[in-house]
Amino acid sequence: MPDAQKSHFERFLRPILASRFLTVSALLHLVLIVLIGGQVLFNKYVEPPDFTSTGDDAVSADAAPAPPPPAPDDTLPPAPALSAPPPPPSAPAANIAALTSMATSQASFQMPIPVMAPPTINKFTTMPVQQFQQGENVGLPGVMSARSGNGRGEAGAKYGEKSASEQAVLRALRWLQSQQQSDGTWGDGEFKPAFTGLALLCFLGHGETPDHSPEFSVVVTNAINAMVDHGQSNQGRMNWGPDFNGIPAVYEHAIGTYAISEAYTMTKDTRLANIVTQAASYIVNGQRPDGGWAYSYDTGADPAKPDAKHQIKSDTSVSGWQIQALKAAHLTGIPGTDKLGATLDGAMRNLNRVFDPKDGTFGYRQAGDIKHHNLTGVGALSKLFWLGRADKSVREALKNITTTDLVYGSADCNLYAWYYDTQACFQAQGVPWDWWNKRFQDQLTTNQSADGSWPPTGGNDTGGQGKESFSKMQGGDGPLYRTVFCCLMLEVFYRYLPTSGGASALDDSL
Repeated sequence: MPDAQKSHFERFLRPILASRFLTVSALLHLVLIVLIGGQVLFNKYVEPPDFTSTGDDAVSADAAPAPPPPAPDDTLPPAPALSAPPPPPSAPAANIAALTSMATSQASFQMPIPVMAPPTINKFTTMPVQQFQQGENVGLPGVMSARSGNGRGEAGAKYGEKSASEQAVLRALRWLQSQQQSDGTWGDGEFKPAFTGLALLCFLGHGETPDHSPEFSVVVTNAINAMVDHGQSNQGRMNWGPDFNGIPAVYEHAIGTYAISEAYTMTKDTRLANIVTQAASYIVNGQRPDGGWAYSYDTGADPAKPDAKHQIKSDTSVSGWQIQALKAAHLTGIPGTDKLGATLDGAMRNLNRVFDPKDGTFGYRQAGDIKHHNLTGVGALSKLFWLGRADKSVREALKNITTTDLVYGSADCNLYAWYYDTQACFQAQGVPWDWWNKRFQDQLTTNQSADGSWPPTGGNDTGGQGKESFSKMQGGDGPLYRTVFCCLMLEVFYRYLPTSGGASALDDSL
């Protein structure tokens, strides 16, 4: 076809096709030039300069200085203020009640343990916490004021408490927590009222109350509720029997009165006030003419033996618990309890009656009548509790107490006597307390079982009435008996402060 008849595009394409190899080569070179030139320009104007140090701190003159940081943008809105999230809704009462009945396995504890473990809930807690009635203006008398957390630490430091003792107390309380029964009580046998009162005293002595105990509030609440239910249904009789007949009844009533009096003082639970008044009145009315108390609150003479020689004499062991109960009731400040002083004054006369100046002992029913009993600490503590000072009989009793060394595994070990002796020496302070404190803490803390209870002692006390001694019982209420008394002894540093304010209550040195 002639060129004149061809289109402009065909005439343009013809020479290119004729020299196609040259054309492709030119195009490839053009692409390479563009790529290489673009890379050079990118390195120069976009990437930071890459330089090598020459040994001095000078920077290459070809390197462009870094641009200054951009100025903050003042036009940005301020950060929004964050508000605290709303509190979670309160759990309904049904859920609170359910929490108190959750089953948990008993925890094991190893040394060393923390001062306060995470809150736990006892596997035997069915009574709801909300039944507890907190009163107003709860304030503790001066002698009980160290039971708070800070107070315990300060009193412990002042009076020589060892850290091992406080750890032993916590292990004991946790063991007692695991032993509380579904009705809020402790004990398997006929002494359930006494063990319930003693266990509650252990928790109260450590400052544990329903409103101020992260770990034990449920336990204390259920124990108080159990005692309230019984006290209300039995007109203030705390022995849980139909009457006061029998040997245990007067012990159980006094220990129960002791516990509910402390519970009222520490909580002002309005349900307790009337029970305390009724319970104390039984003790007042059961006082014998000599000033003491006997089994069954018997106030008469033995009708079969009317002569003076065979008159029923007051029992110092029974009397000791009545005195502690009345002292605790007196501290409640409930109207009418201020009149208990006359009854306690009469109790001091009975203690004078049974004191033997020859050896500094307080007898069982008369002077020198100690036999298998060791009640010297009962008399000494009772006088110090009420009189607030050590008279001659107390000074002689303290000398007697501090003559026999303390060995948990020995035949002389008597935890019942040690309970009173510990408190008597602490209240007296001075030489007796120094002597006792160097011994009793180590004996109790080193002999505590791993689960928080205490094993049988080496004591030969018979337990009375031909029964096996609680001190020797492997099972039953034996561990409970030993644990409550050992726990109360180790709490002595803050349970009841010395009425002397820490100075020696002795008139002269021992």
